[in-house]
Amino acid sequence: MSHLRAQLQLEVSQALIQSAIAAGIAHLDLPIKILRFSLGRLHGGEVTQCELTPGHWNLGVRFSTGPAIEVSLEALEYQPETQFWKLKVEKLHFSGFSGAPLLNLAPGRVLEVVAAQANRRLPGLLGTEKGMVLELRLQPLLQKVLEEAPLRQVLKERLGLEPNPELSVQNLELLEGKLNLSVRGLV
Repeated sequence: MSHLRAQLQLEVSQALIQSAIAAGIAHLDLPIKILRFSLGRLHGGEVTQCELTPGHWNLGVRFSTGPAIEVSLEALEYQPETQFWKLKVEKLHFSGFSGAPLLNLAPGRVLEVVAAQANRRLPGLLGTEKGMVLELRLQPLLQKVLEEAPLRQVLKERLGLEPNPELSVQNLELLEGKLNLSVRGLV
């Protein structure tokens, strides 16, 4: 039985998304290898482009160690019942390292490798389909948010509840300069 239900309608600005990505990659120090090509260590990243338009997201990232990537995504559909967001990769361009031209010749294979690497870190996060389509599965991401958030402890200490919180995204869309989403939570 749930004791607390909440529905939030959120508009996340392009600037906030860019700041969150920038904060996440600014102190990143991670060895990256795609196919047989080492990108070296991704260190000191910065966002060079972050633009949200209706149904599209353009993102560019450059690292102080040289590698850079530009990605353009088209939001195909969001399925709230399965928590899957299908995104078509319209552009995937690497630069700043010797293997970049070869990776740019096989973007579909690169997506498969990237999905496999992401799934090793967070099982079930990404799937790939033909035609450069990524399937972002939100449930593993939401579960990680719930595990890391102090929500359970607060609900137990302050409200006396033995919580088993659940989150689901009911709506997700890219608009001009913002991400619009509707989140439902149960405790």
